[in-house]
Amino acid sequence: MGSAASCDVMSGGVKTITLISADNERFEVPEAAASLSQVIRNAINNNSSAAAVATGGGIQLSKIPGKVLAKVLEYCSKHAAAAAGGGSSGDAASSGEAGNDNEEELVRRFDEEFIDGVDKFMLYDLELGAFYLEIEGLEDLACHKVRDRLEKRAVEIRKTFRIKDNYFAPPDKEDDDDKKQWLFV
Repeated sequence: MGSAASCDVMSGGVKTITLISADNERFEVPEAAASLSQVIRNAINNNSSAAAVATGGGIQLSKIPGKVLAKVLEYCSKHAAAAAGGGSSGDAASSGEAGNDNEEELVRRFDEEFIDGVDKFMLYDLELGAFYLEIEGLEDLACHKVRDRLEKRAVEIRKTFRIKDNYFAPPDKEDDDDKKQWLFV
């Protein structure tokens, strides 16, 4: 992660942050959306030099490819808009308790459609990206989806992660079993 963060103000008065992926794709995102990541929030808060901000360098996220960062930011943008009370669709919720329930339902449906719309490889990458960026909500969502897809069955786990059943050569397995025999006494 780089030390310089680029902060600009968009036409609507919204402060934006420049994020740079591992493959050097640049993303301009509202600060509210970027701040859902503890890592990015820390980078923003620790950037005390006005000269560094003015350089336009952005925050380098060296472990996250652009394709994955785009999906992470899609999630963050929706959740930041919902937290601000604006949502991102034309279904603006009414004010009060009913509005909050409606907004929560819209976000829940978004999360469901979002996570159902990714393949297993993107799901794995989202999990890693959420872990690296410390986005608890996305990490939980991805973990729950992995759990649901695997349904705790060893055969599916082996198939999903391409683990061969015979990953121990027969002599290695016998040696390993002999070493652990004391566990069963």
